[in-house]
Amino acid sequence: MTAPLDVLVVGAGPTGLALATQLRVCATRFRILDRSLDRAHESRALAIQPRTLEALAGFGVTEELVDRGNPTMRLRMHLPRRVVQMPLFHIGLADTAYPFLLFLSQAETEDVLSEHVAAQGVVIERGTELVQLEPKGSYVSCRLRHRDGEEETVDARYVVGCDGAQAPCAPKRASISRVTHIHRCSCSPISRSTGWSQEPYTRT
Repeated sequence: MTAPLDVLVVGAGPTGLALATQLRVCATRFRILDRSLDRAHESRALAIQPRTLEALAGFGVTEELVDRGNPTMRLRMHLPRRVVQMPLFHIGLADTAYPFLLFLSQAETEDVLSEHVAAQGVVIERGTELVQLEPKGSYVSCRLRHRDGEEETVDARYVVGCDGAQAPCAPKRASISRVTHIHRCSCSPISRSTGWSQEPYTRT
């Protein structure tokens, strides 16, 4: 009998890719899948917060994100009779190496993270969908459907849903009453999806 995976990551958007980055560093046995055949190529989310940049810096991807993006500390609003400048941050800038909101489309963010995990030997299983979950004691039994229609059953100690609130991983859609090993992640990568924490990062 094959031992269960440590983690099954469902969804290869920015959150899932950031989680995969950390799991790879920790030498965790995991798989990451996404039912879409390709990454996002449209804008979707448009900005990355300083804390997320700090967290990702430890994995060596932040500088590439900053190079591709547009660091912004204030907005300039053009009104009919005047121009008003509005600061984006009022506090917390002194202890960060990234004192700005980084405007970067989700398409670019996914591209950077996808290239990074691929360079680390991680395979994103695209065209693969999670169709059923069943908790079984210390692990969760997951039924996957591949792009050719073939189905596979995978056991994992933890299932992390990074594919949206309405996705099949959601407990109510999977008709699961016991969800101890099922986690849902959203919003900024790393900072909410993995609980990663570190001291304020200083650029060199």
